[in-house]
Amino acid sequence: MQNDLKKKHNKKGRYRQLFVILMIVLLIPSLSAAQDASVREFGLEDVRKFAVSHSYDSKKTQLDILAAKKKLKETIATGLPQINSTLGYMNNLELTTMLIPNFFEGKFDEKIPVQFGTQHNLNVNFSFSQLLFNGSYFVGLQTSRIYQQLADQNHKRTLTNVLETVTNTYYLILVSDESEKILNTSLANLEKTHYEIREMYKEGFLEETDADLIQISVTRIMNNLQAIRRNKEVGYKLLKFQMGLDLEEKIVLKERLEDILQKINVEQASEGEFKLENNIDFKLMSTQEKLSEMALKNEKAKYLPTITAFYTFQWNAMRDAFNFFNSKERWYRMQVLGVNISIPIFQSGRQSAKVQQASILLQQARNAKRQVSQGLVLEAARSKAALDSAYENYLNTQENMHLSKKVYDVTLIKYKEGVATSMNLTQAHDKFLMSQSEYIQALSGLLSAKNKLDRLNNNYESFD
Repeated sequence: MQNDLKKKHNKKGRYRQLFVILMIVLLIPSLSAAQDASVREFGLEDVRKFAVSHSYDSKKTQLDILAAKKKLKETIATGLPQINSTLGYMNNLELTTMLIPNFFEGKFDEKIPVQFGTQHNLNVNFSFSQLLFNGSYFVGLQTSRIYQQLADQNHKRTLTNVLETVTNTYYLILVSDESEKILNTSLANLEKTHYEIREMYKEGFLEETDADLIQISVTRIMNNLQAIRRNKEVGYKLLKFQMGLDLEEKIVLKERLEDILQKINVEQASEGEFKLENNIDFKLMSTQEKLSEMALKNEKAKYLPTITAFYTFQWNAMRDAFNFFNSKERWYRMQVLGVNISIPIFQSGRQSAKVQQASILLQQARNAKRQVSQGLVLEAARSKAALDSAYENYLNTQENMHLSKKVYDVTLIKYKEGVATSMNLTQAHDKFLMSQSEYIQALSGLLSAKNKLDRLNNNYESFD
């Protein structure tokens, strides 16, 4: 009986264990999924799109566009009807005394003091004005629209800079990953070699200095790996800052370096025509030239008259006592309708000097536009040449890395056979490490050169 109870108890215990194990197996994937959900994945286009909407510089220029729109609205409103009202109260503590001829007694040569007016005076005034003609106003309307266009172009230029910056940082992280991968492979191979040499030293076939030399190389690679990992961590923080993302948020890059390299068509990029009119810096200089033209027009428009129509309606109350709320007392009305025409006649050459200054500024703007356009054409040519050189350097360093790896492998075999010395092996490995470093630098240079040319040609996808 007791044995049967024990068997049942053990069976229940096993069932409980199986149930716990089953729950753990079921919960582990959900926990992993929850952890993965907290990490955001970004491809290169995802990073660009996010940065365009959320970067700090992008938000700033979006506010500049909004401010330019409000400025245009303000300028338009100055030429629309204006209605104002005023309420004025005056207490004559002591009335003004005037001297008039004594015509009451017929003594016109005699002056007598008299006081006119009342102590308490109140007036309520409503005025309406409408600008009928003003040359500067119409020029100002056109200028405000150009300023709005300038704000839009500044925003696009900022977006272009943001796209260039985040792309460079994205490339930097991918290159760091590639560098880390290469060094990890080298470290694993070198540690294996170091282990074999240590074993041979223990057997008395090699000197201890042979193992020490390899250990120095192992330590050097480990130090380089630590530096790369730290720089990559900083690179991730930099990318998040440039994107406008919280620095504590975890992200991973889902783009592979191989895929990006395959998309680079150096021949097409180098032979492609540089279209100056598509460059945002050239567009900005063209807009600046338009603004200088409008400034000259505005100064010339100031020679024209200004015509304004106005209407005024006024109630006046004059009291010897403060009883303005007494409905039995009278209020006196006044209405005025008129037109003002202001005509500049003579300003001692001041306005002429302003026109000449505006004309000089226009010439400077045109010279600056031409200088920038020529500089952009030159920069495009240099960028194409730099891309060609970077691509050739990338191919050469890639080939050198393979060759130096082959030389190192052959030297290692000779070393184990006793034909090569430990110094030969160390030198071969140092050259292999140098070729790896040169390859990484060439890879980074190629991506940077392509990104710079894309910025000049405005080849980024439009997200705004």
